[in-house]
Amino acid sequence: MRKRNRSDYLLIEILIAVFFLMITLTVLVRIFSLTRNMAVRSQVETESLAEAQNIAEKMYGLEEPQKILEEMGFINSHGYWTRSNGDYSLMVSGNYLPQEAGELFDGSITAYVSEQAENQGRQEGVELFSLPLTWYRGV
Repeated sequence: MRKRNRSDYLLIEILIAVFFLMITLTVLVRIFSLTRNMAVRSQVETESLAEAQNIAEKMYGLEEPQKILEEMGFINSHGYWTRSNGDYSLMVSGNYLPQEAGELFDGSITAYVSEQAENQGRQEGVELFSLPLTWYRGV
């Protein structure tokens, strides 16, 4: 009977060790998942910011920025120009404001997380950043 009690205690110790191992593995998997999501989001933010900066530089000082947006594949809807790029979408808005000695363009380029990114665990429509577009064109 003594041997049986010892084997029961050994079995309980093994079960406790397996329980703690499972908890540890669950925490580690969660940590790796969060770091992967952070890395993916960081990559999306970097790509979208670089593209927004390129668009802003191409638009700078143009008399008709709409033409360059059309060439880049943007679609005009209610005064906003939008384009989806997989994990993110860009929206360009703005217009010329008449001034005494010229025109002031005031607008912005805004990046949003897109629908595909939502399927990977992020929310759709969350604003990543907004890059202001402002330049003055004299007459």
